[in-house]
Amino acid sequence: MRAVCQVVKCANLTADGKETASIGRGLLVYIGFCSDDNEHSIQKALKKISSLRVFCDNNGKLNLSLLDISGQMLIVSNFTLYGDVTRGNRPSYINSMGFEAANSLFEYSKAYLKDLGINLCSGVFGADMQIESVADGPVNIIVDSEDL
Repeated sequence: MRAVCQVVKCANLTADGKETASIGRGLLVYIGFCSDDNEHSIQKALKKISSLRVFCDNNGKLNLSLLDISGQMLIVSNFTLYGDVTRGNRPSYINSMGFEAANSLFEYSKAYLKDLGINLCSGVFGADMQIESVADGPVNIIVDSEDL
């Protein structure tokens, strides 16, 4: 699993023309799955994301996690995170997980994050989505399950 985690002041998501998710202060997380991912392999990454100390404490240091600030998370499925551009200019998505399996892992991810106590909203898997966000910092972290 590969994730791009962005600290935001707020974010909202529209899917197929309807606003379906909105958060205040927290994390906007784009997640993509590769063909080798399974429930076990993504648990470490999800736990890492929920524990990232990327929010400022009273001294202005990035020292607090999402749970520490009682923040919210918006997760959005994004198969393009496994786009390979090593050859040519058109990304290849051969390493991205297939639709059905990725949808299953996305649903699992939502349940797992809720079990961790995350105040969670999500995008609509496979939908045409527009996301508006106000980045804070900016702070952007990439988490890859292959590196954990």
